[in-house]
Amino acid sequence: RALLKRARPDVASAGRGRILTISGGRLPEHRAGLNTLLASQPWDVVVLQGHSRGPISDETEDAFRDAARDYVEMIRTAGAEPVFFMTWAYTGKPEMTAEIDAAYTGIGRETGARVAPVGLAFATVTAERPDIELRMADARHPTVAGTYLAACTFFAVLHRASPEGIDYDAGLGSETAAYLQRVARDTVQRYQQD
Repeated sequence: RALLKRARPDVASAGRGRILTISGGRLPEHRAGLNTLLASQPWDVVVLQGHSRGPISDETEDAFRDAARDYVEMIRTAGAEPVFFMTWAYTGKPEMTAEIDAAYTGIGRETGARVAPVGLAFATVTAERPDIELRMADARHPTVAGTYLAACTFFAVLHRASPEGIDYDAGLGSETAAYLQRVARDTVQRYQQD
């Protein structure tokens, strides 16, 4: 919210957001909550994200895809745009990046929904700047830097604009923030060209 307030105060003051989560939950578990949310008021965008292993585990990938297809249809029927949140690889498991990318890119193409390639941005920063910790000690959840990178990536996708130059650094310092803004911009540009 703070990033959006600095970048687009007109949008930030006029809009609102809601989060519907189930700790450790997979995408198919959100059907009832999504129905309730969609019926509660009009939405412009609904972001879909499952548990990181959900779309790549042999036991859950089919259920992920089925739910994703159904949810995209539900969201569009409600007059909103679905956007998928591509998650990131766990610390020490870089091989997850290609699997997660393939899963989210595949369902995005199949359904015609946009994808925010956050996982690809994480992979770039992890490779280029390992000094910037994106994940907490649990190897999965994002640090402030990881959350900032995700926000910048979403800004680029949702607003179709570069996050570069946004005067908000989340306490990371201007150099780190500028780097993460640039990675988000470059990642989204490359992803949309593929």
